[in-house]
Amino acid sequence: MSAVVDLLARLVRFPSVSGEEHAIAAFLAGWLQEAGLPVRREGRNLEARVGTEGPVLLLDSHLDVVPVGEGWATDPFEPVIAGGRMIGRGANDAKASVAAMALAMRALAADPPPGVQIVFAATCEEERGRGGLEVFLPTLGPVDAALVGEPTGLHPAVSQNGLLILELFAHGRAGHAARPQLAVNAIDLAARDVLALHRLTWEPEDPHVGAMTLVVTQIEAGTAHNVIPDVCKLVVDIRTIPQIPPEEVVRRVREVVHSEVRVRSDRFRPVATPEEHPLLAAVLAANPSARPFGSPTLSDWAHLDIPAVKLGPGLSEVSHTTDEWVGLQMVEEAVGVYEQIARRWAVGR
Repeated sequence: MSAVVDLLARLVRFPSVSGEEHAIAAFLAGWLQEAGLPVRREGRNLEARVGTEGPVLLLDSHLDVVPVGEGWATDPFEPVIAGGRMIGRGANDAKASVAAMALAMRALAADPPPGVQIVFAATCEEERGRGGLEVFLPTLGPVDAALVGEPTGLHPAVSQNGLLILELFAHGRAGHAARPQLAVNAIDLAARDVLALHRLTWEPEDPHVGAMTLVVTQIEAGTAHNVIPDVCKLVVDIRTIPQIPPEEVVRRVREVVHSEVRVRSDRFRPVATPEEHPLLAAVLAANPSARPFGSPTLSDWAHLDIPAVKLGPGLSEVSHTTDEWVGLQMVEEAVGVYEQIARRWAVGR
């Protein structure tokens, strides 16, 4: 078993569901220290650094995983290797990236690229919570560019959707269901607003992720079958793109609906990195077969206000699934890819 596969197997054995990353963080900190890297740990987040001065490239990935769910054929936290794959919760999302970045850091520490700093951050609560990179990033000092370790098939995501969640409240007038003419049904009002939302068109499109999407995903109204409700609540899931600011989306929604509009969450902003940026040039030089694309899924990239690329071993569509797995050949390749990106960025920044 190679060093990166061994490390990945050991990481998978930790049931590090969001909020329960103490043990895995302690283990990884010890592993990095044994590899000769200085480690700074704050709670369930940690950093290791190569170099002491110059521009900073951040390698970031997360230690937490989603809950197991039902229907596994194996123990989710006992990694199984079969057919060139490792099966286990978090093997794909995103402990494969964590393991590959850790091995790349060991190689970089053995022969540090001059004039730059490479920082590896392994963080908590990416899947759920606010105690991870969002709060850890300011403690890292200035950062100039970042690689975000997520399963992308080792292809670089150069743009990523944001997430805007709205709550709409249609206000009617309650009454008896036998006398609807004396009431104003909030469900009827909400239904008209749903149709109005679906008639909206959103331009321009992002060249990588495509059009912004807006979907009504939840509806809540009524207390009994014979009472016309006076309030109907809608939840709207909007996957924003860099070309349309969330504030513009909220403004346009308010223009076309009669419901009261409240912003539940706008903390995940859409992000993109220019195609001419040196980081992307380093990515493509290190892995010439890679194809830039746009990612619809969220990641810690949303918390970075710097040029970044999301890239890692594994496949996004396997994340959060029963019998989650990752291809081990890709995990092996990722170690060299991360190392070479860092070295080429150091030369070409």
